[in-house]
Amino acid sequence: MINEEKIALMTKLAIYDKKYGENDKGVNDLYYRDYVYRRNFYVRTMAFLGCLIPIGLYAIYIILHEDTDFFALDYTQMAIRAGLFILVVMLAYTIIGTSIATAEYAKIKHRLKDYFGIIKKLEDLKEGNTQENEEDL
Repeated sequence: MINEEKIALMTKLAIYDKKYGENDKGVNDLYYRDYVYRRNFYVRTMAFLGCLIPIGLYAIYIILHEDTDFFALDYTQMAIRAGLFILVVMLAYTIIGTSIATAEYAKIKHRLKDYFGIIKKLEDLKEGNTQENEEDL
């Protein structure tokens, strides 16, 4: 006897596994702070590299297009400004990255809760069918 409810639940599990399974199960092995840290590490690295481009272009512009003596520039002041720029950008991206990673983690945990709920329903259906088969004997 084919149980249509079982087929529907198994189909949901297969769709979940194909769409999210590998990623979600990998994230499930991580604690919240570890997941956010890993995501933010990548975001901060890219933000830092992204900051170097405008800073480098600005430095090239100052050196090539303005009539300034290369040795007379105040490199300490330029480094402080560049460092502050990098710090502000990385702080902003850390805040944005943390909020995005938190939302992603919550979605993943919710999907996993639903996934394990479906597995529980399948086990309950299996136990119900086993008990019915024993009663028929």
